[in-house]
Amino acid sequence: MKYEIIYSTIQGRPCQHCKAASIPITKDSMERYFHGKKIKCPKCKKVLDWWKLVLSHFEYDIPGSTFAIVGGVSTILKINMVPNENFILDLDEAGLPKNIKILQIGYTPNGTGCFPVELHSNSPIRHFIPRRIVLFGRPMGEPKKITPVIVSIDWILNPDANDKWEGLISAIEAFSIKKYNSCVIPANVAVESTLYNLMFKYLSQVSDKKTLEEFLEGAATYSYQLKIMLPLMAKQIKFPELPKNIKDNLNNLRKLRNELGHKGKVKNPLDKKTISEYICSAVCSLVYFNLIEEKFDKFKIK
Repeated sequence: MKYEIIYSTIQGRPCQHCKAASIPITKDSMERYFHGKKIKCPKCKKVLDWWKLVLSHFEYDIPGSTFAIVGGVSTILKINMVPNENFILDLDEAGLPKNIKILQIGYTPNGTGCFPVELHSNSPIRHFIPRRIVLFGRPMGEPKKITPVIVSIDWILNPDANDKWEGLISAIEAFSIKKYNSCVIPANVAVESTLYNLMFKYLSQVSDKKTLEEFLEGAATYSYQLKIMLPLMAKQIKFPELPKNIKDNLNNLRKLRNELGHKGKVKNPLDKKTISEYICSAVCSLVYFNLIEEKFDKFKIK
């Protein structure tokens, strides 16, 4: 067999108490968090600090863990390589879905013999991972006929079909290479545009398209939508408000967007902890917008 898939999963984070259970981010758990309900570890049954658990996806430099917050899947497969020979890594043959974006690929040889090196043309593509990669088995250590190599592939389904998640994926890709300033605009745009569309839908019951566009773009802009209109909508349809820490982080992200847009740089350098909280808040807010929109669709104004 050319490829042996070991597993394919969306990575969770360990329980803060027992460390024995891997806790995934699910729509149900996020909804419970927004409603202020307790979320317990399925193993030790202790109550989890859900915000800290979600934020912990950014704690370590593990791509599969970080990308998991936006639904990134980690596929681990094994191939066998021969020193001084090429191996064609074909993701179609390996069985990965066709309609995906490859976020990251890593190679780990199990033992000595050779180390996989990617080959490319004299004009290599730097910002796109193809589905077909030529690997060369560069001799390493004690000679062996065959060296098993673990290939880790992080990918996500069809992000191009959903602009809001594409923005967050771009932000996390920038985060993964420590380009923290480059996280700001795509994360903010993802939130701002999604909230705009939600508010447009909410107000379309009382006004026409042209008037709404003038109102949302000239009067009740993003900051007011976040601070006033979204809470008003939540109150009207009896849905919990967006948590204050998330709202504050989104407002700070907005200010950074303005600094970059108007001055080309931020006043104070961004660190990993700060931008982690901002991206995490952006992700949580998109889930919140989706949940409140679902509730609104079922809500009948009397």
